[in-house]
Amino acid sequence: MLKKIIAITLSILMLISICSCKSEPDNSSSDTIEVEFEEIVVDQSGNTISSSTTTSSEQDITSTQTPDTSSNQNINDKYINYNTVVEVDICDDVVRGYLDAKDAYNQYYWLSAYNGQRFDYQNVNLDWNIDGSSEYTIYFSENADFSNSHSVKTRTRGLVKHSILIPGKTYYWKVVGTKSTDTLGGGIIKVKDAPVRWIYLDGIRNIRDMGGWKTTSGKKVKYGMLYRGAQLNTEKDGAIVNAVSASALNTFNSLGIKTEFDLRSMQNVHVKTEGTNLNHVLLSNDASAYSAYDSIYAESQKEKYITMFNYLSDKNNYPIYAHCQGGADRTGSYAFLLNGLLGVPYDDLVRDFEMTSFAGTTRWRSAGSANTFGADDEDYVDGGVTVKWRAMYNKMMEYGKQNGCTTLEQSIEHWFINDVGVPKSQIDSFKSIMLE
Repeated sequence: MLKKIIAITLSILMLISICSCKSEPDNSSSDTIEVEFEEIVVDQSGNTISSSTTTSSEQDITSTQTPDTSSNQNINDKYINYNTVVEVDICDDVVRGYLDAKDAYNQYYWLSAYNGQRFDYQNVNLDWNIDGSSEYTIYFSENADFSNSHSVKTRTRGLVKHSILIPGKTYYWKVVGTKSTDTLGGGIIKVKDAPVRWIYLDGIRNIRDMGGWKTTSGKKVKYGMLYRGAQLNTEKDGAIVNAVSASALNTFNSLGIKTEFDLRSMQNVHVKTEGTNLNHVLLSNDASAYSAYDSIYAESQKEKYITMFNYLSDKNNYPIYAHCQGGADRTGSYAFLLNGLLGVPYDDLVRDFEMTSFAGTTRWRSAGSANTFGADDEDYVDGGVTVKWRAMYNKMMEYGKQNGCTTLEQSIEHWFINDVGVPKSQIDSFKSIMLE
């Protein structure tokens, strides 16, 4: 019988580089990329018969189906490899170092060492053949035929900040220039899991997915449902203008966001952002804006929560983008309430809040000195803004204790239902939509 087996041993054809960070007090941040090398056995038609894998890390990376590369792609080309899955970390090493830090002392190190610097982008490094094109388009898709793909344009090879990749997912990617339709590079990447998914848009900052966090029940908050960030439009010389560039607006629209929660105080800018199809929802009244920190419990806020859950309880309104002006205080308080209601533990709510510090605006849990944070109830002051993070938490926990609640999730739910007047059916619907 004719032997039909051809053995192909794959070598490393694609490098994903991540800038090494400064020295840190512990070794919590990885300086290496986890890569899996796969040996695939195919028949004469190119169909996979069997495969075996070895990996440089403990994490198992599963290869997805191999696309048809017979048209204009050479799998032996230096820049094209659709057989090896390479893991990438879309978090910069600084963000990853903070997330991996095991205690407040080491978390403080990352915040203080990189205070005011920006890492609010996806850190995706790709390599492809340069052919003199004036511009290159990178396509990402979960499908081998590149259906339902999203694209990013760049003039240089290397770091791709504008991608909208989701942690935990595997993507095919390819690059095409302006000089021809030839594929100049491509492969398969698996995005390392992380509770932080930045969305980088020119003109504004601090945009991220609220998903990815694990809850006390063992479930996970879904990606791609709730987003938080800064304002999309602003007032300039008496006119309302977009704060985001035209190209960045295309990236924003590709997220499919349907609803905008506007948490700003009453201003003339409370209109739908030009160039979007967002359903603009003003979570404000004539007296005040959606307030921050311990003032979220004010009687004047309750009407806004009722409106908010009318939208949150209906899946047809998702995805939803919530913002104030800078995406730090009012938006941070909003995220505290909603992710806390979903069961994200307090320590992770703190991490999510402090992520704003890696978007150019400092927001810490409390004041810090002597290489660590101060007392938990000590307010942090930055540029005249008083951050009452711990006071907000303590007030909710005290309310819960008075009403027989033992956890933050129970306290927030009891407060929304019994104090604010949100129907329990809407709370349950919100949780069923957001948890997996």
